[in-house]
Amino acid sequence: MKMRMMALPIALALMSGTAWADSLVRVTLIDKTGAADAGNLRLGMGMNADMSKAKMAVNANPNHVPRGAVRFDVTNLASAIVHEVIVAQITSDSQILPYDEGRGKVDAEQLFTLGSVNEIAPNKSVSLTLNLTPGKYLLYCNIAGHYMAGMWTVVEVQ
Repeated sequence: MKMRMMALPIALALMSGTAWADSLVRVTLIDKTGAADAGNLRLGMGMNADMSKAKMAVNANPNHVPRGAVRFDVTNLASAIVHEVIVAQITSDSQILPYDEGRGKVDAEQLFTLGSVNEIAPNKSVSLTLNLTPGKYLLYCNIAGHYMAGMWTVVEVQ
């Protein structure tokens, strides 16, 4: 009987959403205008651009978490545009990423990518859990034009 009583709290902990991760980061994907030409704004990381002009954004709360399993709950708040989130380890939040102007995308093959959630429909949510070590991690949308429209943020793992 004692063994069965101990198993119940363990089973309940495993069923809760946060049991699978040490930390939870809520990520929201926003596009303010849905403008197709938003990528011409040159708002990529390290470009020292005026981010108040961003037509799109990735917000992460909190943006500092401890090392270990981190669950990203991603919600696409757009009304009509599909987005994605790619998680890549970076050395600095001021580095300029390799960007293919012709395709309007970051050359993701040149980054240390840890995971992604693709084709998140408007008003839908998905989750991604990664085991992260201390460092800086870029969360960005690599659909053509979105990154340069301001769709990126940095999360620091301590």
